[in-house]
Amino acid sequence: MHTRLNLVGTVLCLALAAVAQQTPAKKPDPAVAAPPLPDPVELFRRVHANQKQIEELRKNYICDFNEETQQLAADNSVKKTETKGYEMFFVAGQAIVRMVSKEGSPLDEGEKRKEEEKVEQRIRKAQEGAAKRERNEEDKNTITIEHFLRGSRFQNGRYETFKGRRVLAYDFEPNPDCKPHSRPEVLVSKLGGTVWIDPEALEVVRLQAHLLGSFKVAGGLLGSVREGSALVLEQERVNNELWMPSYVDFSLGARVLLVKSVHERIVDRFSNYRKFRVETTIRTLPPPRD
Repeated sequence: MHTRLNLVGTVLCLALAAVAQQTPAKKPDPAVAAPPLPDPVELFRRVHANQKQIEELRKNYICDFNEETQQLAADNSVKKTETKGYEMFFVAGQAIVRMVSKEGSPLDEGEKRKEEEKVEQRIRKAQEGAAKRERNEEDKNTITIEHFLRGSRFQNGRYETFKGRRVLAYDFEPNPDCKPHSRPEVLVSKLGGTVWIDPEALEVVRLQAHLLGSFKVAGGLLGSVREGSALVLEQERVNNELWMPSYVDFSLGARVLLVKSVHERIVDRFSNYRKFRVETTIRTLPPPRD
């Protein structure tokens, strides 16, 4: 879960599908004339350029979320369910999570200590990643906005209403004219779905994506993600200031190292967004002594 919320590209790298049933977005009021549709490529570039401003706002917030993981059988029946509770905040544009409970019970002291060590590692990794981005050092395995724009074809642009706001929706599918070479390009070439964007806030408010074909890692030696894996991501407006995650539904079918089979559904529900105050602190461990 820990990297799934960082960037949409990273989320998609885990693989996507079998979209869970969602309430469809409402149609806009026909009595209100919709403005002309913008060019989708230009719109996505504007959304990407707006991320710095969004990161500055996000770092002021912390929230709670519950995660339910269902281990599924071949017929999609539930074999086992696990629940965990987390806090989430943002550092250097990345979501940092801290587990606070398992199966409804708070962590014991030993578990808390181990979790704090993990949080420290996540913070350091986020800060190192930000430093690399400042130096324009791109991770070759990360999907960028340019990968998405080159490798996808956008169609059926329309205005809809999502959570009371007029949004733009575009369906996307692989671009047949783009020949993939890198791992991110290969993944993008297998993705289809729909993205909803708030054109005023310049933020993605909903994403529904699925894998149109299996995606292999190292030719399948390290693992593969099956066709039909899917992701639904929804956000909500917080303090009329920005959009923040409210719901994630992730269905995954995969095989790891040609041996272990993974078939699960993970659902995250976010709540209680609040700004950091004096009494709201990020607990960190002191540096190790020499």
